[in-house]
Amino acid sequence: MNKHEITFNTDLSDPPRTRADFTYRFTPTMISIFDTGLGSRPVIEDVEAVLRKIEYWHQGSVAAFMIMCRDGKEFWRLREWLNPKTVDRR
Repeated sequence: MNKHEITFNTDLSDPPRTRADFTYRFTPTMISIFDTGLGSRPVIEDVEAVLRKIEYWHQGSVAAFMIMCRDGKEFWRLREWLNPKTVDRR
């Protein structure tokens, strides 16, 4: 390799896996997650994996957002979530 060549690491880690199938929408203060009903688990039961996947896609924490989830029965549940990686443990 030449000293002036630039290389990129294409061996990226696998994205987090979820058993729920979902769509989502961001606003400045909230993330709304919609369960499509096509996964093997509801979003509400797989919410931690769903939020990790959203963080992976957006390359940032979702800890500052309010989280709304809609399941197949049209019920909304307000959730706050702190990613253990971002919690200050002092």
